[in-house]
Amino acid sequence: MAKAAKQKFKMMVGTGGAPDYMVFARKGDIALGIKLTSIVRGSVFGMPGTTWFGARLRSAKAGKLFEDEDAETKVVKLGKKPDNVWDAWPEVVWEKRHEVRASTTVGIFVRGCPDGEEAEQQKLIEEIGDRKMAEKMAAYLAGLAGADNLVVTERELAGYLDSVFGPAIDAMMEKVKQNQELKSEMEANIGTFGMQAALLKKVYGKTNEPTPEEMAAEDLEPAGDGDESDDD
Repeated sequence: MAKAAKQKFKMMVGTGGAPDYMVFARKGDIALGIKLTSIVRGSVFGMPGTTWFGARLRSAKAGKLFEDEDAETKVVKLGKKPDNVWDAWPEVVWEKRHEVRASTTVGIFVRGCPDGEEAEQQKLIEEIGDRKMAEKMAAYLAGLAGADNLVVTERELAGYLDSVFGPAIDAMMEKVKQNQELKSEMEANIGTFGMQAALLKKVYGKTNEPTPEEMAAEDLEPAGDGDESDDD
């Protein structure tokens, strides 16, 4: 899976004080950034057999982010200055609005889950493999911002999203593979007494993996620390 160099992108500071929002669009002195926050079972939202990929969208003053570029080009952009940070992006439905920032959650339910039935696991692989997830989200975000307002190309945006989603997706793919191997081993041992530790060691290479019951109960990824706690 391709890994983009995060350092080349401009990062917006979030409410927590960390520069964790990648800025992909700009309108005047207002920037639009994205932060990937969560990958969870769709059943949490009443959508069994799916996986939710979520992100936080944030609009705020750009500050000095584009100071160097503006000094070099000295280009004066004509057009009406947005009255606030949320009206700058008319295609976005904001959850929270504040004088200095606006935020909302974006995401997608994908059919399939890593610990579901074999067909669900295979469907998940088809849906998120080969950068499909990153490319879909990049196209969606570019549409929200408008092509004329992008400060990176759609391809660069997809590359960044892939670099952030990549490790989680790779881990998910590995989990699917292990689940399939474990199921195959368990089916091969139906009707035969054996030790769970030995079975797990054969599949995972170690004996301290979660039990099947624990695996069924755990979340794929905890929700991120997005702006949900903003006191707007």
